[in-house]
Amino acid sequence: MSKFKFYVTMNCVSFTVLMILFTILSVTVGFAAVVPEAVLVLFLMTTCIAVMISFTDRLPISSPALQMIVDLADIVAVVFLIGGPTGFIPMEMPYVPIVLGMIGVVYLATFGVLVIKNKADAEDINKQIKKMKRK
Repeated sequence: MSKFKFYVTMNCVSFTVLMILFTILSVTVGFAAVVPEAVLVLFLMTTCIAVMISFTDRLPISSPALQMIVDLADIVAVVFLIGGPTGFIPMEMPYVPIVLGMIGVVYLATFGVLVIKNKADAEDINKQIKKMKRK
């Protein structure tokens, strides 16, 4: 998968997971209303996160664990730099821990989907190679 396509896919998956989680929290615990303005702010956040990660992925990091830490730092920075000053995320209890939990859930879900997608892509490529070798 091309790099651009990878980051667009990451953005789409993370936005979808985030919207589902945000909606569940809105309906069950009254976290915040799902209004058009909130949807746009969340899309801005996921897009900025994808852009930020595309830059930090260029760093010479060979450790997957360290890369995950850098990714999470990117996410936390973007979320709180956009959400804090705009008032979208109140910087008080219990909102900050809830937001950090949401970040963790969305990150893990997105990571999982991308791993599954990469594995499926690799299997498709291997099938194509085997098919070409048979001819």
